[in-house]
Amino acid sequence: MPTRRRFLVQLSALVASTGFWQSVHAQRLTIQPNGFPHPAPRPGITAALVLAESDLPDRRRVRQAYAAARAHPELFDGIFCSCRCDTSMEHRSLLSCFESRQPIGCMACREEAELVARMARDGKPLDEIRRAVDEEFGD
Repeated sequence: MPTRRRFLVQLSALVASTGFWQSVHAQRLTIQPNGFPHPAPRPGITAALVLAESDLPDRRRVRQAYAAARAHPELFDGIFCSCRCDTSMEHRSLLSCFESRQPIGCMACREEAELVARMARDGKPLDEIRRAVDEEFGD
């Protein structure tokens, strides 16, 4: 039979570890064990910072990708960008890419946006889109 002290130490460790993992989970949510660390979408996020069409080159796929980000900011904000610009450019999500000029020259950003847009048009939920991104663009 455990002592009261041992019980309290174990309980404290359990509570502390649960709090730690809850804070990690609130910042990043990974759907699959080998999937990307997808960020939690921010409540009330909008496309207000996505570059306007007038700021883009006259390239159909570039404009379509930016239009998709403007149409679905809540989904783009919950998707990790597979080009790994989270470290090089400090982007928190795929939406962050489209708030910059990064996707103009980055095919990975555009292709991921095309996948998200296609699945959004089909009415797929965020968790299913995340799994598809992980399968299509993961290591």
